[in-house]
Amino acid sequence: MEAIARYAVALEVLALALAVFTRRLELLPAAVFPAALLAAFHLAYGREWRVSVSADVEQRTLRVEEPLTLRIEASSNVPGLLLYSALDDRRLVAVEPPTGALYLSGRSSASATALAGLPGRYEPPDLEWAFYPLTLSRPVRGRTPVGEVEVRPYLAKASLRAAARSLGAPRAPGPLAGPHSAEFLEVREYRPGDPYKLINWKAYARTGALYVNEKLREGHSTLYIVLDAGSHCRADSVGHGASMALSVAHAAVDARLPVGLLVVPDGVSLPPTDSPAGLKLIREALMRLDLKPPRRSPAPPRADTYIYISCRPRPEYIEELCLRARRVVVIEVSPARGPFAEIARLLAERRGRVLCADKLVWSPPLEPPSRALARL
Repeated sequence: MEAIARYAVALEVLALALAVFTRRLELLPAAVFPAALLAAFHLAYGREWRVSVSADVEQRTLRVEEPLTLRIEASSNVPGLLLYSALDDRRLVAVEPPTGALYLSGRSSASATALAGLPGRYEPPDLEWAFYPLTLSRPVRGRTPVGEVEVRPYLAKASLRAAARSLGAPRAPGPLAGPHSAEFLEVREYRPGDPYKLINWKAYARTGALYVNEKLREGHSTLYIVLDAGSHCRADSVGHGASMALSVAHAAVDARLPVGLLVVPDGVSLPPTDSPAGLKLIREALMRLDLKPPRRSPAPPRADTYIYISCRPRPEYIEELCLRARRVVVIEVSPARGPFAEIARLLAERRGRVLCADKLVWSPPLEPPSRALARL
């Protein structure tokens, strides 16, 4: 901009010299007026200028698919153009271009919006901006931190007990443990009906509350949820998949069906449990997801039923699951938005079989998760 000003002054000097040497006085106004205007502009705005930019998130605790709105406040003592880039993060779902422009003449504001995608606690990228003043001086660039946000998976509100019963035979009322227990699960709070011989007396001596050693009884139906959180999936696919995993786990615990969790390709594994404490551990594990490059996914322990949730189910992994369980249910998460989303949902294959597994195509947010659970 300063070079442009120098070129403009040089052109004005040439025009003034031409008017004097050719004695064409009618050229004087054309030569003097732009120079006078440029001088007046520098007198008005040539002083030292200042600019300040702040960014604040309207709501820092959200659920998957809820809008994340960033308010941008900027002020300057000289007019100019502010260019910015906000919420450009693969963990979020863009609903509008991440870049924008704002004309500053005093104080102005703007907003940027994205959808919450990947569950967890993280800080979106800083707001990057560049201010170009109209005083023909050099621009200034800066970064403004956004702060931490918390995105939680949502829980489907539906008849969850019926959905869980369709996934496997629920165990009878009473504790999991018995005289022929096979695998230790956890120490949980005592519930009416638990045998006294299973009470953990050391925990009672430390806390004064009754706890029992819970073990998995042989022959009981168990359920494993396998969640694909690889980087080949979009953040909203993983976020809706985590919400479906949480809903299925809640349904299983409500129906007293032991449920475990395996996150691939991380390899995070939680043993089967039907206690509220175990459900809390599953919820916490779903809050620590990260989009990592795909690699060979570890196989979960043997179970009666697997629910494989992925944006792009892999046939070779489905075949491996079929060798380790009596039933495999594949939920393909295919988010659909936009004006043609309903047409894409209708054309998609809703349910079928792939290899030895039952396949279900789920298109959030058009289809509520409760309806997908009912179709299990």
